[in-house]
Amino acid sequence: MEVQGRFRSARAAVFAAVCVGVSGVGHALASGHTVPAGAALLGAAVVFGFARAAAGGERGYGSIAAWMLWGQLALHAVFSAAQAAGAPHAAGHAAPAGDGGSSDPGMLAAHLLAALVSAWWLRRGEAAAFTLLRLAADAVLAVLPALVTGDARLAAPQRAARPRGGPEAVRRTVRLLRYAVVLRAPPVVLPAA
Repeated sequence: MEVQGRFRSARAAVFAAVCVGVSGVGHALASGHTVPAGAALLGAAVVFGFARAAAGGERGYGSIAAWMLWGQLALHAVFSAAQAAGAPHAAGHAAPAGDGGSSDPGMLAAHLLAALVSAWWLRRGEAAAFTLLRLAADAVLAVLPALVTGDARLAAPQRAARPRGGPEAVRRTVRLLRYAVVLRAPPVVLPAA
């Protein structure tokens, strides 16, 4: 599998894990019943498939939030159906006021909040991952000419030359270069030296 395919799969796996994890825990807490493992695995597989197909490039918050909202609502439907098909409430245990059904506004609000918060978190991770990839690419491109030419020596980074003569020479140089600096502020009147 190529590197791009692995990166797409890794991004989709993170997206599916966050989506299913947040949705499953929240759904179980709100409904008062555990989510069956089979429903969580089915939901993870479906979300992973869609996320991998959509993981072509860096996504913004709006795009990630839309996918998270879709994923949360789809998982809500899968989890509710799996819970309804499971064992009925045990004798003596009443269901919570909101039964966790698809019409429960509290449950839908929780899924909406989970989608928005998870999208924010995933967007930050997405930005960090792509920044890291850009930095790695820049580092490789900086070393590539030396590798191609066979010159194994890398040049040391250039340091700015410091004026010789101690602190007074530095002050003199700063005074001379002060007018070369462009500032975005009103001009300052400097005392005569």
